[in-house]
Amino acid sequence: MVLRSIAVTLAAVGLTVLAPNASAELAAPRAYIPVVSDGTVLVVDTAADRVVQRIDGVGRYSSAVTPSRDGSKLYVQAFNPPLIGEDDIAVIDRATDTVSARVPITGTDGPAQPITDPVRDQIYILTARPSIDVVSTRTDTLLRSMPLPSIPFAAAIAPDGSKLYAIFADSTAAAFDPESGFQLGGRIQIDGSLPYAAAVSPDGHTLYSVNALGDNVSVIDTVAWRRTGAISFGAGSAPVAGTVSPDGDKLVVATLGANAVQVIDMTTNAIVGKVPVDAPVSVGFTADGAKMYVGSLGQQPGILAPIAAKGFDSTVLPAFLQSQSRPGALIPFSATDFTPAGAPIGTGTGPGFGAYPR
Repeated sequence: MVLRSIAVTLAAVGLTVLAPNASAELAAPRAYIPVVSDGTVLVVDTAADRVVQRIDGVGRYSSAVTPSRDGSKLYVQAFNPPLIGEDDIAVIDRATDTVSARVPITGTDGPAQPITDPVRDQIYILTARPSIDVVSTRTDTLLRSMPLPSIPFAAAIAPDGSKLYAIFADSTAAAFDPESGFQLGGRIQIDGSLPYAAAVSPDGHTLYSVNALGDNVSVIDTVAWRRTGAISFGAGSAPVAGTVSPDGDKLVVATLGANAVQVIDMTTNAIVGKVPVDAPVSVGFTADGAKMYVGSLGQQPGILAPIAAKGFDSTVLPAFLQSQSRPGALIPFSATDFTPAGAPIGTGTGPGFGAYPR
């Protein structure tokens, strides 16, 4: 996701930061939510649903956080629009919740969330070079850079780590060997344009491409390597984020223009639920599988949906992000029945793509 996208992440909200205090807080499960406009990451106690710390110095327009495989470190992606990003990523040591290192990368990164390898101690970072940079989470150094045929907008990895999937700006998808970087087979055309996110089913047999300007999700059979269909949400829905539920049965998709999180049965690829949320831009689950958190821009003017349907290019997005002055929040829901599970958590100027490490 080196993005030209739809309103990722933001709206201004008054931020109350509560000082971390007791050892019980240190043991509490936490979420790490980047704040795009001020270069910080908020630490959220997911048991109490409150902000307990603010981590500074992660990079201008911090937009996405991902954990190392063992959960001991976090990697923060940031960008300086238009597509002029930091040439490194920040590393957060979870023992101290401070920035412990910066890792140089080979090209401009975007607001995309880095990908954690499920079997290797490394993460994958999408760049506009175009490439996918591979970073060791043991040494916090760049291992190699995988050249790509087009600019990648989204990526996902198979649960067994055997294949890395990239979705490109030209509305195609390809599979790669994570070790060699070689492309495996040809490229597949997806539905619509602006692929904003990607996810893989727990069995590794299905790849989902969330297409913001297609108002749909493309469904790809990874075994036969062919597109098998699309899940449509309606004109102007602008899906911008998606992830698999903890039970592995559902795909949840944030549709910015439709003011809802869509719940998809991954067996039938049918929409089986809709959770109302004002301008959702991110969605994630706690490591214990108990809660779903949705990043919301808050109530938006009526112009948002038409803009979302038309789409943002890389020059419009920064202006949009910086102009938002409406309250944004991280909203907790039950991960089992998707009902509200607590009060919204203020996020300052808006929530990016967060991490929910164990």
